[in-house]
Amino acid sequence: MPATQTTLRIDKIKDHIGAEANGIDLRQPLDAATFRRLHDALIDNVALVIRDQKFTAAQFQDAAALFGELMEDQNRLYLAPGVPMVSTLSNRHKDSTGAIAKVGKNGSWHTDHTNQECPPKYTMLYAVELPDRGGGTAVCNMRDAYAALPGVLRRRIAGMETANTLISSTRFGTGNPDIVREQRQSANPPMIHPLVRTHPDNGTKAIWFHKNKVENILGIEPHETQDFLAGLLERAMRPEFVYLHESKLDDMLIVDNRSAMHKAGFDFDHCQHRLLYRALVRGGRPV
Repeated sequence: MPATQTTLRIDKIKDHIGAEANGIDLRQPLDAATFRRLHDALIDNVALVIRDQKFTAAQFQDAAALFGELMEDQNRLYLAPGVPMVSTLSNRHKDSTGAIAKVGKNGSWHTDHTNQECPPKYTMLYAVELPDRGGGTAVCNMRDAYAALPGVLRRRIAGMETANTLISSTRFGTGNPDIVREQRQSANPPMIHPLVRTHPDNGTKAIWFHKNKVENILGIEPHETQDFLAGLLERAMRPEFVYLHESKLDDMLIVDNRSAMHKAGFDFDHCQHRLLYRALVRGGRPV
């Protein structure tokens, strides 16, 4: 019997979100029963941390592919060398002007690549270099957040649809200039998606959007849309639904984007390096 079946242990982190897996090495073959336990823990708990993995970028790509078909990151500037399906997240990346590409006190709540027809169902992060403290990734259970909203608000947003682009026009003055330029030059029409999506595996509903990519809610102008989404997030983001993953080296974090939003923390000494590998698993079209 493979060692993975006898040593894998999965424990909940919080009541509403998060589970931790120990005693498994994803560089080794997985039997069907072990994979099913990992899959079910991820779906049930929205975020799954797999501890003590020892990956090169290529090994991380292989481990991520165990969970489905990998898809390209739409930003092809920061790929792991020689590993096309793994991108790098670093506080040392620079844009075409020479400025640090991502700055701010904190990232914004989002789910990835909502401007695509079939956004990733899973986002996977692997810690390569970390600052002494801070710089964690926060994940929120958006299905429980949706269920906790007042009924009148749930009914109001249930039928709303968003028009999604590479970057919202409301962000042109503050966004990465390279992304703004790509958006201005793009001939792609906005991608229309539901504001509340249904999970294909368990039928649950979740609030689902990337505020910086929403041009507008259909029927509402862009700036009013941004105000509405900010208010919705303020109502939805309750502490009991949020897990702050304070990474340890060699952690692999998997987020089920169909039920979650996440954001990066910038609360660390930026003289130190925060470097993560990221892989994306292709999902279906949201409904």
